[in-house]
Amino acid sequence: MASRHEAFCNNTTDLQAVLSTIDSYDRKRVLAPNWVESGTSNLYYLFDTGYVTQLYKDGAEQTSVSDTPNANNEFEYDSGGDRLQFYMGGLSTSSMNATIFEGGQDWDSLKTTAAKEQADRIRSYINRPVYKRKKDTAQGASERDYDWVLVRCNSALAVADLIRSMDPEKADEVEDRITNLDGTGLLDRLKRREYVLWNETSWRSEGGVITDVSVNSSTTGVIEDLKLNRRPSVDWDDVRVTIETGGTFVAGTTSPCYYNVFVKDGSTGLKMRKIVSNQQINGDYQTLAYGAQVRFSEGIYTASDEWSVIFQSDEIAIGSCKSGQLYR
Repeated sequence: MASRHEAFCNNTTDLQAVLSTIDSYDRKRVLAPNWVESGTSNLYYLFDTGYVTQLYKDGAEQTSVSDTPNANNEFEYDSGGDRLQFYMGGLSTSSMNATIFEGGQDWDSLKTTAAKEQADRIRSYINRPVYKRKKDTAQGASERDYDWVLVRCNSALAVADLIRSMDPEKADEVEDRITNLDGTGLLDRLKRREYVLWNETSWRSEGGVITDVSVNSSTTGVIEDLKLNRRPSVDWDDVRVTIETGGTFVAGTTSPCYYNVFVKDGSTGLKMRKIVSNQQINGDYQTLAYGAQVRFSEGIYTASDEWSVIFQSDEIAIGSCKSGQLYR
C-alpha cells in the first residue's frame, strides 16, 4: 500500500555517510548444506531453513517465484513446511551441498523499510509538521527535499536499526549521537527547536531570506544587507526586487541603476503589487517592504535582474525565548 509519508534519507549514500561499511551488515546467513532431491528432476529441497525472502547462490541473487520452481535459479520458500525449493539443471545433491547458499531479505528493500520506519519514529518524536521542500530556492545548498538535520537523523537511526542484531554496541553508539537519555543528540536538539526546519519561523526568516531568482551572469552587484527595526508587518510574503535600469554603480559617480519592489496581493497572488517604482540605487539603506530596508552593493547591475526576499513572521519565533512577570 502506498503512503504519503516517506523516508527523509536515501538508502544508499546517506547510510554510507553514517557507516561506510553498512553493506556488510546485510543480514545474510549461510544455509546448512543439506539439500536433498525432491523426486522431480532438477528440483531440490532444503528443510528447516527459517524464513527466506531472498536466496543467494555464491553471492548472486536468485529468482523468487510464488509457485513450484521450474527454471534455473528459481526458488520458493514454503512457510508451512519450512522448506526451500530450488531449481537448477545439471547439478547433483553433492554439488549443491558444495555450493554456498545464503538466505535473507532483499537488502535494498530492507534498507528502505528501516529508513521509512525511523522516519515515522522521528515524526512522532518531534511532534510537529514536517514538509517536503520541492522548490529549488527552498532546498538550500544540499538541494535535498528535506532539511539536512532530518536526513542525518533518519539515516543514522536506520543504520542503528540495521546493524543492531549483529553489533548492538555499535548500534547504540550510532543512535546515541542522534538521541540519548541526556537529551544531547541531534534529534533531541531538533525537538527542543534548537534547529529550525525550512518552513518554520525563525530570527533568520523574520529578518528576510534573500535568494537569486534571475541574475545576469555579468551582474556583480548584490543585495548586501537588510535592516528591520521591528518584526516585519506580514505573516509571509515572497517580496521581489527587480532592476529597472542597469549600469555600473561605483562610488564617486551618480548611480545609473534603478530598482523596483513588488509584494503580494492577498486576493490575486504573489508579486502582484508594485510598492517601490524606479527608485535610484544609492548604496544607503533604502525602502523595501513591511518596514524593512535594503542596501545594494557597488557593482554592475543588469536590467531585469531579480531577487526574492522571503519574510516569515510569527508572534514567537522558533528557537526564541520570552519572559513574563508572575504575580502571587
